[in-house]
Amino acid sequence: MRQTGPLILYSAFTGALAGLLVALLNALLRWLSELTGLFFGYLAPEPPGEGGLAQAFTGPSLWPLAFLLPLLFALTSFLGTGQGLAAFLLQAREDRPSPPFSHLRAVLGGILQLSLYSPMGREGPFGVLGLWLGRGLDRRFPRLGGGLAFAGLAAGLGASLHAPVAGALLATEILYRSLLLEARALTPALIGALAGFAVYGGFYGYTPLLTFQARVDMGALPAGALVGLVAAALTTLWVEGSRFLEARIRPLPYPWRHALLGLALALALLLLPEALGSGLAWVAVATTPLLPPLAVLSLLFAKLLLLLLASGIRAYGGPYTPALVLGGLLGAFLAHLPGPLALPPETLALAGGVAVLAGIARAPFAATVLAAEWGGYATLPLVLPAVLLAYVLTPAYNPAGGVREEQATLEGSPSETPPQREPPPPDLEGAGGRETPPG
Repeated sequence: MRQTGPLILYSAFTGALAGLLVALLNALLRWLSELTGLFFGYLAPEPPGEGGLAQAFTGPSLWPLAFLLPLLFALTSFLGTGQGLAAFLLQAREDRPSPPFSHLRAVLGGILQLSLYSPMGREGPFGVLGLWLGRGLDRRFPRLGGGLAFAGLAAGLGASLHAPVAGALLATEILYRSLLLEARALTPALIGALAGFAVYGGFYGYTPLLTFQARVDMGALPAGALVGLVAAALTTLWVEGSRFLEARIRPLPYPWRHALLGLALALALLLLPEALGSGLAWVAVATTPLLPPLAVLSLLFAKLLLLLLASGIRAYGGPYTPALVLGGLLGAFLAHLPGPLALPPETLALAGGVAVLAGIARAPFAATVLAAEWGGYATLPLVLPAVLLAYVLTPAYNPAGGVREEQATLEGSPSETPPQREPPPPDLEGAGGRETPPG
């Protein structure tokens, strides 16, 4: 009980500081993306919540310049660690030291690849930065017994999604796979996410990344179930396809794997530049008459192919924004079909996005809350069945960089062991005055 007040205070401080650092990191990402756009002739549009839908495309001044992307991706592969966000979170929970500079390398590698049109999400480096800060403060203030790592992580995720409550739940659910959300982690995560987004939003606004205001009634339940089934099939294809590619690509040297992704992005730059980048802005466009159904379907398949390759080589960045993009494009396409899916495309895009997120992140609570934060609670009759079915029907698989899902037990499950370490007794406190990428 004596630790509750300080934990709340320090969680708010950690979240606010993480929000400031993430805002600066986002400024660096946007600056690097503009440089890349000027050089290669394509600047991907920003989501409506951060700068609108403006894009620029002239194409490379000389088309062979596009094939510099494989070389650049091979070079950036030496910066990252090959570990996913969940691996760093597991190290924090078990109080295991991380290799020197591993967090910094993951952040820099992620930012550089994202600026070079990677299809992965910025929540990867944002979350690692917040987690790194939180772990450092946990070591600085051991009296609290840990927990600030969750506050920093949630601040990074909440700022990335413009959804602090969903970010806090996501930070907790990506580790506690058995749906046992521990208050010891959830409390600092909520406080840190709210404080972090309060600071981050001062730079980039507090509007949802995608604003989908649409209302449905209980008659949308069958449509939600159908969206959940299709989303589960799409997520399963992504999960199993990336696992298949990872097994086939593993014999290649690590830089060559990333160069392969760079080659795919170079071809996309010349043939279908809309598939480059995170693609969240194109979900907003897909819900309007500007994109016909065939164009939406083509963009969906192009994004899926790039994500299969990026996941198979374990590219830097997070999978959560890509999940929202895939599901959003899927929902926007389903809105063109007749029958029970004749609902507003914004609502179907939102339901499809959070359904794929629930399946790929194993985070149904965070996905549901994200739908409410982006689209309002009036979308829940459609969103709830979609999220639950996608979560139940998607195979629970994590890449090697993440935490494997295990059956929860009172003795052995990481969901039931105390996070990090117990605080030292007050009297003792007062008296105390080169990693190589895998493969």
